[in-house]
Amino acid sequence: MLDGVPTLAHTVNGAVWPNIPAPVVREGELVKITVANRGRDTHPMHPHGHHVLVLSRNGVPAGGPVWTDTFDVGPGEVWEVALRADNPGIWMSHCHDLGHAALGMTFHLAYEGVTTPYDAGHASGNHPE
Repeated sequence: MLDGVPTLAHTVNGAVWPNIPAPVVREGELVKITVANRGRDTHPMHPHGHHVLVLSRNGVPAGGPVWTDTFDVGPGEVWEVALRADNPGIWMSHCHDLGHAALGMTFHLAYEGVTTPYDAGHASGNHPE
């Protein structure tokens, strides 16, 4: 359900927007991210500030080391990727189809000890998408 309306779920680490918690990571940590697409459109996912190592697609391990900065999660697919937390900040990760990002294919990666005076969302008046 999204705003009381049944919808197809697009999940990040098993959570659905707007309840996708920002993983808080330590510099040097290896971070695993799982993205499931239960919709009908492909989602080109892009974690800003990092490259990811593709671990698997639909449970099938990648055939060798595949590094990318964007990965296309097709309808019905589940991708597992990993990144090395080597670029401190608060980074947006989202579907590169910005209409999809605005509908919830978005999450943030936050480094321990890094803060911002800014806030996103309706109450702040900041509408990032």
